[in-house]
Amino acid sequence: MTNRSPMIDRAAFGLLSTVAGTSGARVSALALEHKRGVGERLIDAGLLVPQGGGVAVAVEDDLDDALTSVVPHPITGRLGWLGNEVWEDECSSAKRWIYALNMQAIARRVTARLACSLDDDPVPYLDGAVLDFGTARLPKRRARVGIWVARGMTVPAIFEEFRRLVERRPSEGLRVILFLDPPGQHHYHYIRGHDLVAVADVVDHEDGLAVSTEILAARLMKGPADKGPVWVSGDGGVLVVHGRMHEFTGGKQKIAVAMLAGAWLSGSPVLPVAQVLEEAECGSSVKRLKHLFKGHPTWREVIRESGSNCWLEV
Repeated sequence: MTNRSPMIDRAAFGLLSTVAGTSGARVSALALEHKRGVGERLIDAGLLVPQGGGVAVAVEDDLDDALTSVVPHPITGRLGWLGNEVWEDECSSAKRWIYALNMQAIARRVTARLACSLDDDPVPYLDGAVLDFGTARLPKRRARVGIWVARGMTVPAIFEEFRRLVERRPSEGLRVILFLDPPGQHHYHYIRGHDLVAVADVVDHEDGLAVSTEILAARLMKGPADKGPVWVSGDGGVLVVHGRMHEFTGGKQKIAVAMLAGAWLSGSPVLPVAQVLEEAECGSSVKRLKHLFKGHPTWREVIRESGSNCWLEV
């Protein structure tokens, strides 16, 4: 699918990303004025829209700032409102307008090349901060992956709401969260079954907003540039410890790896062996991790067990 919408340059994407990383995803016209036309490009592309659909404006009326309807003048047709004494021209208050991200329009551009199953009708969550686009097929992956587009993942309150959301709506396979926030502000939070990927890291720069399927597929396999001492893919198929990559193909092994890496990342690295084997749905014949990882070169190099406990050796 080819995206024919106007290109969003890096400056415009940077502004969009900054607004996405705020709790309300709002920006004033006064703030946009200082961006030397960058805001205008986002407005012209329909990615920033006036709060309330452009039918109201905040005006200083008596003792408070009230939302007042903007309507055409009955004679001149000029947009404005009737003040206490005279007709007020809307343009005189332009700097007081508030603009909001148009998440539907932005998310559709982000996913334009992914051919998602819910392209025509994405499902919104968290007051539109998260949009579920169903699943998509990516290069070099046999199974389809879930695709969500989100903002506010760097805002602690929104991220906690997001964490509770995925607990209520767990992923059957790998789910990719394409988040719009600035990637440098994202502190790695691991949620099993999910990969949080900054749009800035996988965007096609010739478009400026559409995600490249090839770059996204590579990012899911290799991980982010800054992996820290431990990084694990959402499905547990790839584990990186101090820069060394370990790959796993068995479903039960992937679950165990995801649990062990998630435990290390959460600050409580030791898990009961029985808990790991139970969640991995191992049969009664598998009583130890050494049986689950038998023959895998990673066994005992980074995956350890002693007595009833197991952990990652980092």
